[in-house]
Amino acid sequence: MMEVSPAGRRWVWTLAWVLLVLTSMILISYGIIRSDWHIELPNPAGQEEIWIGSRYIFAGSALTFAAATWSHVRGNPVWVSVCVGLPGILVGWAALENPYNLMRHLAAVVSFPLALGGIAEVIWARGRRQRR
Repeated sequence: MMEVSPAGRRWVWTLAWVLLVLTSMILISYGIIRSDWHIELPNPAGQEEIWIGSRYIFAGSALTFAAATWSHVRGNPVWVSVCVGLPGILVGWAALENPYNLMRHLAAVVSFPLALGGIAEVIWARGRRQRR
């Protein structure tokens, strides 16, 4: 049986965390694309598409909250946990507030680069615990 080193185990859990964050961002992006945006209230079929897209956004938001919690438990800096949780908070709030306008898009444009910065920090630190 092959024994996995602690560094290898740490990388496996780091990659699992990174995949969780990226999956949440993909779900949120797909929900935004699926629901599109409208200047005025769409027809009933369009409203149904928006509701389906919002479900993807809410699922991605739940994964984002899980990733932020896991980041905090892993010992990453607090700013990494906050940046990873921002897409779920901002885009989920915008989808709840008004699912028919561009707030979701703006929230994604603001929060996705911050989440990617949190991922880059964890990869750059080679998956080690960083909190002091």
